[in-house]
Amino acid sequence: MKWKKWSEYAQNESNWRNRLERGLLKAEHIQDYRLRLWFEEDLDVTIYELDFYPLIMEENPGKALLPLRDKRRFHLVKGDYTLIWLNPENGEYDEKAIDIAPECIRFFCEKYGEKIKDAENQQRKAA
Repeated sequence: MKWKKWSEYAQNESNWRNRLERGLLKAEHIQDYRLRLWFEEDLDVTIYELDFYPLIMEENPGKALLPLRDKRRFHLVKGDYTLIWLNPENGEYDEKAIDIAPECIRFFCEKYGEKIKDAENQQRKAA
């Protein structure tokens, strides 16, 4: 169901008009299928923790993401604008690497993740 919600959101063009996604700065494996993710904001960061277990184990994430069910592969995560799992055989970003766009990861973080730190400039705007 979560992947279906993302697909519906992604296909709605109005969600992308006048939107700039600065991207993912860092990704850190915490435990099992849980990651800590740093998103770039204006002069600051927003940090989430997201459990991928429901996304890749309880649902069908699609053929491209199935290798992430292997915990050894999942632990090899990297954040560099996008969320990346390099080819485990050679450590390269090639045809066996897996990546997920930053706007997709932010969608899941905002819907299902735990916000650890909000960007200071966003807190001021909301006040």
